Amino acid sequence: MEIKAKLKDFICSTLGVEPDVLEYDTELFSEDPINLDSVDSLEIISFVDGEYGVDMTGVGKEHFVSIDTIAAYIEENK
Repeated sequence: MEIKAKLKDFICSTLGVEPDVLEYDTELFSEDPINLDSVDSLEIISFVDGEYGVDMTGVGKEHFVSIDTIAAYIEENK
């Protein structure tokens, strides 16, 4: 499974986001439609570290905008 698909699956199954509203370019931390919070970002950081060995602790928020930006950061830092 590719990185983006794994991230989407994780966000939907663990963070309770409905798959039909989550596209790879959907903003994750905006008010609509996803509205994740800082606790959710910690869950994503933990998942990325465990799954890909990439530490996102302290990474700028521009890398957390969407599944696309998280996947790009993973690819650049694997």
